[in-house]
Amino acid sequence: MVTPEEQEKITLEFTPGLLCGTIASDKAARVSIPVQMLEPAAKDGVLHRLSGDPQALYRLLQSRPAPWLDEWAPSSVPDEGSAARCTCGRAACEHAAAVLEAARERLAAEPLQRLALLGLPREALLAGVFGAWAEAAPPAARGSAEEAAARPKEKALSGPSPGEWLAEAAAEGRLHRPGPLLQEVEVRLAPPPPPGQLGPAGDWAGLLPQVRGASKALGLVVREAANKAERRRRGLKSK
Repeated sequence: MVTPEEQEKITLEFTPGLLCGTIASDKAARVSIPVQMLEPAAKDGVLHRLSGDPQALYRLLQSRPAPWLDEWAPSSVPDEGSAARCTCGRAACEHAAAVLEAARERLAAEPLQRLALLGLPREALLAGVFGAWAEAAPPAARGSAEEAAARPKEKALSGPSPGEWLAEAAAEGRLHRPGPLLQEVEVRLAPPPPPGQLGPAGDWAGLLPQVRGASKALGLVVREAANKAERRRRGLKSK
């Protein structure tokens, strides 16, 4: 296992299908390791899995563990460095072994980086999932979107699209954070008047002109309901 001191000396670079690592402490040895990327069918399987499970997509964007990737997108990082090329000129050298071990630890902690190495970067992943959701939309909603797209486009404001903004907010965990104004809301509660002083709100006599004593009768109902609520409150408080 690579020690923390040794890991600090290794710089990893991930591009689709290629893993590179530089060991600064050993005459700047650089290792290049080809990695087999996902087949189109496997990519479609990952997108189908995520489009049907938004929570899994959210956890993936948060770099949380994704054990299901072992089945849907198994890592193709080799166990040994026979296919590695190192600037030291030796085959299966200790530099390649150190880079491979550091890469496996990094990819286990960063599932999005693992998918990018296998040929499914974050942008393509989000585009595929959002596209699947758009295709699953009801025909009426999809038709209105198509009509809007067919209309002459006005000059758009600069900045990210709503989809890009949502993806970035989800990745940074800002979708469920309340704004600063939430802390400024104050609710002042005043104790209710005694039940004997309660009465119906509004002008019930005007609403029921043909009913004698409407306000008085409603007042009795309100006070009796308030008395029952008070008795129930006291009973709960004594338990």
